Amino acid sequence: MLFKACTRTLIRGTATAGLLLALAGCGGGSGGSSDPVAVALSGTIDIETGTRVDADNADALALSNTRLGSPQSLPAEYILAGYVSASAGAYPALPDFPATGYPADPDDTFSMRLRNGQTVELQAFATRAGASALRLTVDGVQSNVTTSTNSRISVTNSGADGSYTVRVESEGPTPMLYVLSTAVNPTGNAVSLRWPEHEFVEGEALVALNNPVDQATAQSMLSQNDMVPAQELAPGLWRVKAPVSKALGSGEPAAAATLDWIRALQKRPDIASATPNYQMQAMTPVDEPLYSAQQWHYGLLNAPTAWQLAPDGGEGVTVAVMDTGLYRGSGGWHSDIDANVSTNLAGSDFVSEQFDNDGQPGRDSNPADPGNSVGGSVYHGTHVAGTVAALINEEGGGGVAFNSTLLPVRVLGEGGAGSSADLLAALQWVGGPEGGQPRANIANLSLGGLPYIQSLQDAINTGTERGVIFVAAGGNAGTNAESYPAAFDNVFAVSAVDGAGDLASYSNFGNWIDVAAPGGDASRDGNADGRGDVVVSTSASVINGSLQETYIGLQGTSMAAPHVSAVMALMKNQNPALDYGAINAFLMAGELTVASCASPPCPKTSELGWGLLDAGKATSAALSAPITDLLTASPAIVSLSSEGSLSATVVLEVYGDNAQAVTIDTISEPPPWLNIEPLAQSEGTRFELPMSLNLDALEPGISERASIEITYRGGQTRTLEIPVVGQEVTDQQARDAGRHFVLLVDPEPEGGFYTTVAQTNVVAENGRYRFAFVPDDGQEPKQLNEVPPGNYILVAGTDLDNDALICHAGEACAEYPVAGLREEITVSAGEAIEGIRMTTSYSRPSISAASPDQLPRPGFRGYQLLSPNPDADDVKALAQP
Repeated sequence: MLFKACTRTLIRGTATAGLLLALAGCGGGSGGSSDPVAVALSGTIDIETGTRVDADNADALALSNTRLGSPQSLPAEYILAGYVSASAGAYPALPDFPATGYPADPDDTFSMRLRNGQTVELQAFATRAGASALRLTVDGVQSNVTTSTNSRISVTNSGADGSYTVRVESEGPTPMLYVLSTAVNPTGNAVSLRWPEHEFVEGEALVALNNPVDQATAQSMLSQNDMVPAQELAPGLWRVKAPVSKALGSGEPAAAATLDWIRALQKRPDIASATPNYQMQAMTPVDEPLYSAQQWHYGLLNAPTAWQLAPDGGEGVTVAVMDTGLYRGSGGWHSDIDANVSTNLAGSDFVSEQFDNDGQPGRDSNPADPGNSVGGSVYHGTHVAGTVAALINEEGGGGVAFNSTLLPVRVLGEGGAGSSADLLAALQWVGGPEGGQPRANIANLSLGGLPYIQSLQDAINTGTERGVIFVAAGGNAGTNAESYPAAFDNVFAVSAVDGAGDLASYSNFGNWIDVAAPGGDASRDGNADGRGDVVVSTSASVINGSLQETYIGLQGTSMAAPHVSAVMALMKNQNPALDYGAINAFLMAGELTVASCASPPCPKTSELGWGLLDAGKATSAALSAPITDLLTASPAIVSLSSEGSLSATVVLEVYGDNAQAVTIDTISEPPPWLNIEPLAQSEGTRFELPMSLNLDALEPGISERASIEITYRGGQTRTLEIPVVGQEVTDQQARDAGRHFVLLVDPEPEGGFYTTVAQTNVVAENGRYRFAFVPDDGQEPKQLNEVPPGNYILVAGTDLDNDALICHAGEACAEYPVAGLREEITVSAGEAIEGIRMTTSYSRPSISAASPDQLPRPGFRGYQLLSPNPDADDVKALAQP
């Protein structure tokens, strides 16, 4: 395609006035041409891996009025959004939009192959007409009925592998949306599908006094100045409560009254600072169903090399997992981590009463994660702990530091939320008593959403002085705004990458990021295995009606941080004297990361900090006498597929600058779907091992996995394992999230809705959507996709329930540039904006305290479509008389 003008995109952050970024470039042809551009804005919307849509949703039925007559065929692994309604009816009219009708669609039927142990899960969402019950049935095995929106129900196949019929039925008077998904290991609560909100404890504040005094004097002073002292967190630092008259008696909502009260406290001369008692959140935006044993992230991390260098697996090193606690069943902790959990847990549950739901309100010595009393549970802390220290026991998966000691420190309670006051107390506890030893060598903080709080920085400084190494998740808001605790001094701030080592779409970035590690990205398939890149680890979920331990896939900087913590545990195992300063010096010198420049050390970047962590290099740097006969594989994990590479050549090379020759003795027999050619030689420092995929031996759409073992001799006999993934992929062409309405909306909402200025709609072609808007020519009639110059938010999504709104829970949604973090696009006369790229999915991101204004508010109702034009080819169904 020839460009007739320079393309320029002007982007302005909606929450930061004056932030302006210009991107310019020229295509071929005459850049000086004055011909008018045919396109004002165009781009592509990618679809999350495995995404499907109910073929007879309300939007489709409004166009065709014909229900699907036979079961809709689905692949073995998918996530699908659908619509059911026992009868037809109408939604009430919206401002500037007539009432819209919804059709009858009492049930949806699907056919799919299910393996033994595979789970089908359903999550329900109310529409504007209200909520109704749904029923999920798998070949006559009926589930419980869900009677409330956002509930989850599931059915696990206890029979043989084979073809099954899955049915979703409406059991109430109103239309409903739902999301259906599958996994071999049941995920229990697999997908986060609602817009989140940042919260703080209503009626509470953290107050630092200008002149610290004794406790009794402080309590008296606070009581006389509109504060009820609740707890002294540190000398001169108090958690206080608002008097009832201030917090609740003004007639304002409690949250607004709390903020007004805190603003008044900040003006007092005797108070150094007053901040809300912020609720922090586990940093996991999305989790996805996935086959177990897909641990691509360890290969990307170069963990196999580290394990050969540090065969003790971090033994003797204690990692504090400051999180939601750990799943505990009747037989103890999750069996894949039980043996590594510390027995010294006195005082390790710091969740205060307002967040606690473990049956023992307030702080205690039991850091067990009870799950959530309302909604879903992902057992976040258990997942993080498994990445650090899951056992190598031929069950499930292994952790990076598989022999290290886990110290669970519970600081997050109901819904993965907690307070800065609880975190402060926990940090002080982990740092150890004054004059004593710290309780952990490394502290993993896969949580965030806090502003800068001096008392927390002080606690981290004290812990660092005592030898504790702090690692924290960078956050999932896709912004460069600093997120705490990651952005504190003396903390290793971690960003997340996908299977290809690229910054994940949700990951925060900025000059405060120190290092990157695998966190996954469900919308991408960077490791070419046909599935979204998520991190699989230990968890728990409801199986056949009872809560049991299992493994699930999640994505987030929460998943990246424990990789870093675990690698530092391997380093501490080899060199116990290492502290924050020594490791930070290694990091800045390029000794811990993958070299991305011609001459390391490579410069620091805002996306990956000092670079992507290399566990092999890091462990080698910690050794006093590096090993010189260690064989490594590149790539460490081989992914072959019909959509990616059918063949690959694995380079086997002795690691390090002073490599010694080794002899390869044996290579294990490959499975029928994998061909391996013989080595050209058996002795040396470098070998090539060609592999290719035998598609005839694979079932379409199903991932197969094998581990090729190579036995070799140098100074001693060792074994190198190379995981191989093979798949005949059909997903890319079949991805479909339903007809998408692409909108350009005014950045400022009115009456609870954003005003839509221009609109187009697109259908999926070869697994993606392509859209375009044209310049407004000033002539009547004005087409829906004509856009005048101005500043806009670009969004896209489905209207599966035909209610004239897109992007509410249960529907696909894409926002530019990242869902949940909107930025303005400036459309200028005579200038085309081309190459816009977004990703659509049913999932929703988490929120950062640094950018709450850039996310939809609580009660977000969706983006409103333009009123249909009766003369246009595409007309939405109106209510019938």
